[in-house]
This record gives sequence, C-alpha cells and structure tokens, in this order.
Amino acid sequence: MEKNFTIDPHEFAMSLINNINRPEKITNQRFIKNQLTLYLEAYFMIEDFNHLEVKQIENMKQQQMSELFDKMLPGRFTP
Repeated sequence: MEKNFTIDPHEFAMSLINNINRPEKITNQRFIKNQLTLYLEAYFMIEDFNHLEVKQIENMKQQQMSELFDKMLPGRFTP
C-alpha cells in the first residue's frame, strides 16, 4: 500500500514558532513580526514540500506505466 507523506503546514509552523522565546532586547512588535515571518515561511515551505511529494509520486507512477508499456509493446507486435 502506497501512502503519500505529507506534513500539516499549520501544525509545523505553529510548533516552530511556539518553541522560540522572545529575547529581552527585542521589542514586542519586532518579535511579533519575526514570528509572523517565520510562521509564513514555514507554512508555505511545507505546502511546497507536500505539493512536490504528490507530484513526484504521480511522476513515478507514470514512469512505471511507461516502462511496462515499453516492455509489453515489442512482444505484442513482433511476428
């Protein structure tokens, strides 16, 4: 059984930003902006990863089918 490996982008991004403490030297506003930037970058990076994972599996299936046809067709049409 083939399963796609995907990561929940929201969970990943939230776990990333939840583990960061605000340094004392940084303002709340700067810290929030940094957290938001980190969240968005992580979220979209995981979405890209998930998309590539699905696409790669589709390509593998197409390649396997193509190889199967390549093996079958010469035997079918040879007298």
